[in-house]
Amino acid sequence: MNMGAGLELLLSGVIGYLLGAVPTGVIICRLLRGVDLRQTGSGHTGGTNVLRIAGFWAGAATALIDVLLGSAAVALAAHLFENPWAPTTAGVLAVIGHNWSIFIHFGGGIGLSSLAGALLWTWPLDTLISIALLILFWLILVRLLHIHRARATVATMVVTAPLLWAVGLPNHGILLGVLAGGIVILKTLPDWNRLYATE
Repeated sequence: MNMGAGLELLLSGVIGYLLGAVPTGVIICRLLRGVDLRQTGSGHTGGTNVLRIAGFWAGAATALIDVLLGSAAVALAAHLFENPWAPTTAGVLAVIGHNWSIFIHFGGGIGLSSLAGALLWTWPLDTLISIALLILFWLILVRLLHIHRARATVATMVVTAPLLWAVGLPNHGILLGVLAGGIVILKTLPDWNRLYATE
């Protein structure tokens, strides 16, 4: 497809946003429990809150589908457009769509699954290594150092870009990690002092 670079990026962003904005957790909880996920638990629509409300398998299914939606956004942009930055744009906008979905009055989740999916499509092995290390880092902060989960998530996002650089991702991947990681931090900050019923 031959078109202006700006138009390619715009369309990539639209594709990424709409795919990321699919409210998987809201749909699953409505079907399984008949509840509005946004009104229960943390109010977020990602896999963690679904797990609290509807159980492990529902939470796992939500996270998996959100990962696949993030991957689909990047894959479509890479297939349709020649601009090398199109997949990065689609990935960033998928995270924005997940966090502020037009389909549920701009509610949403934190965006971690969407970010993981966006990175996994293009750099699967390096991303898997990075995810494993980041989860370990988060668990050390939360379980061993007893740091609040939201603060641990922010800290994990801060080290994401340097880690992506260390494992060898190109500039496209590092920029995706920086921009999408910043979006995750922005959505996480309101939870800085949140207390959950399960804690």
